Amino acid sequence: MQRLDRNIHPNAQQNRCGRFIFMIVSSKVTAVFHQKSLLDYLAGRFTYQPRDTWQARIEAGEVTCNGRSATPHQTVRQGDLIACELPEPPLPDINLDYQVVYADDWLLAVNKPGNLRSHGSGRFVQANLVYQLRHNHAPPYPEATLINRLDRDTSGVVLLARDTDTLREVQAQFATRTVEKTYLAVVDGIPAAAVQTIDRPIGRVPSAEGVYRFGVVDDGKPAQTVVEVIRPFPPHHALVRLIPKTGRTHQLRVHLAAIGHPIAGDRLYTLSDADFLAWCEDKSRDGGLLARQALHCAATTIWHPQQKRPLILTAPLASDIRTFLQTLDPTFTDDDLI
Repeated sequence: MQRLDRNIHPNAQQNRCGRFIFMIVSSKVTAVFHQKSLLDYLAGRFTYQPRDTWQARIEAGEVTCNGRSATPHQTVRQGDLIACELPEPPLPDINLDYQVVYADDWLLAVNKPGNLRSHGSGRFVQANLVYQLRHNHAPPYPEATLINRLDRDTSGVVLLARDTDTLREVQAQFATRTVEKTYLAVVDGIPAAAVQTIDRPIGRVPSAEGVYRFGVVDDGKPAQTVVEVIRPFPPHHALVRLIPKTGRTHQLRVHLAAIGHPIAGDRLYTLSDADFLAWCEDKSRDGGLLARQALHCAATTIWHPQQKRPLILTAPLASDIRTFLQTLDPTFTDDDLI
């Protein structure tokens, strides 16, 4: 199924919050539809709407051909630009409670909450951190570009560049593993060792259900994680500090699950494929106290390429993880993180 390209037209209307009331989307006629009717083109190429809906949109004046009003049965030719005015869908249910924790002329650091994508497309084209910083933040940062990213349901420090030189230089630091990152996590169970290094290779794990998942596999890429127990919460949990020495996809989640101490709230690495898909369909059926994995990037240290100095960027522990720890022990405070 194809969709019209989501190009924002200069005349797209906005509401008081700066969100588009409608979006002008466009597409060029391909050779296979040359000399066909406009209705045949739309109904045949963009099947996410039925033929009668496309006809109604054309007759309502919502579709143009090369910038001019159109009729359902007019002939289109290869290369014609077809544009349609479509209502912008509402933002998905996301958490926009992010905080800019550092800003200078070259860099931004943001404390991203859980349930917020770093970037997005499709129905998340506006429902992501980068879009919000560029368009809705006050003041906006139209040049902000991701240097690194976190999973949608991982909170903490995300870095963004404000110019191409800074972007290139800091990304090079990530590539050469000179960036230091520290995570906090709540895990199921209490690890026996106060400090340990997990050194196990990580790769994609096949899934008959199509679940995108990684695991410890013999032919995977090398991966190392240092795990330090900060405080046990007997009998079922512990707060740990994690220092990744490599940057594999889902590395921390995979490594902790592999040693029998998965991150609390991590359904992807604690449920079967079928149960995980069922949870995705109806998250209300899960009675857990955490809506996401209890994983937070607490600090990231880079070499500032313009100021020529180390730069330590920190993000306070996310409130939902703090609340979860306080349900385990009401005496818990942030002083326990030191």
